Amino acid sequence: MKFKDFIKEKLALIFIYIIIIILIGFILNTFELITPAIVMVIFLLVLFGVLFISCGFIQKRNFYNETLNTLKHLDNKSLITETMPEAHFAEAQILKEILKVTEKYKLEQINKYKYKEEEFEEFMELWVHEIKTPLSTINLITENNPSKTSESIKEETKKINNFVELILFYARSQNLEKDYLIKNTNLKDVINKVLINFKTDFILKNIALNMSDLNYQVKTDSKWLEFISKQIISNSLKYLKENPKISIYAKKGKENITLYFEDNGIGIDKKDLPRVFDKGFTGQNGRSKYNSTGMGLYLVKKLCEKLSHGVEIKSKLNEGTIVKIIFPIGSMTKEIERTD
Repeated sequence: MKFKDFIKEKLALIFIYIIIIILIGFILNTFELITPAIVMVIFLLVLFGVLFISCGFIQKRNFYNETLNTLKHLDNKSLITETMPEAHFAEAQILKEILKVTEKYKLEQINKYKYKEEEFEEFMELWVHEIKTPLSTINLITENNPSKTSESIKEETKKINNFVELILFYARSQNLEKDYLIKNTNLKDVINKVLINFKTDFILKNIALNMSDLNYQVKTDSKWLEFISKQIISNSLKYLKENPKISIYAKKGKENITLYFEDNGIGIDKKDLPRVFDKGFTGQNGRSKYNSTGMGLYLVKKLCEKLSHGVEIKSKLNEGTIVKIIFPIGSMTKEIERTD
């Protein structure tokens, strides 16, 4: 708190006080008191006023400065009402009461929305569980009645399954800390498991698959890494061109292990590249013919951040795209080693 700000606040009071001093001096002069006595009274009144203003300023300055300093060093700013210094002037007490009431209201609102979010997540998990039953039935029917129509139905059912999974993982990603387990995970095992889902696509589209140097152990949650990998591979399959090829490999550096997903597809326009991880962003490719939701890469980025993994993307139009998942080697991951 600055002294000039405090004085501006008290200008009206100071003006009234000066008028009172002048009136007192005029009254004393009317009663024909000796000049030294009048001067002494006015001097004492001025001194009292200066001391009163100074004490008030020092008290408020110390309180507000200490409060701001405490707030600056608090990790949880909402605890300010519990850590504010003691003060003996009315404004400070009123401020504390206002902050306590607003903090209580804020906590009530947060708990209300947390409850709604948990309800929504529970509903989504139940819905996904229920919808999988008729989808499984459709798959069973198509397998027992092979035909071109059945194959088409099976492909569309697979797409529905992927969208259902996307919904489920999006709902769970809001509270990822409740649903993940970081442990040693072999990259090769994860990728092999993911590729089973795309076996038909690779065969029918005659896609060349190159896998190499994946035998690394990293610290991650295998289920979430499977989902991340599935979204990246799914994107590569959407944007293929002639003589399609997908390469999946890993490299170990001094500070991290990087998992690469590389394709020779249509690539991403330079102007779209900075926004590919934005929620709902589809870009020129997604809008033109691929009916993209813009949620896959958004979730990839979000989940990587929550798992403390890095994610980067490089692409050149009509040449292809490389997506990198970076697993740091450090205090969190401890030791990450190559297995032979």
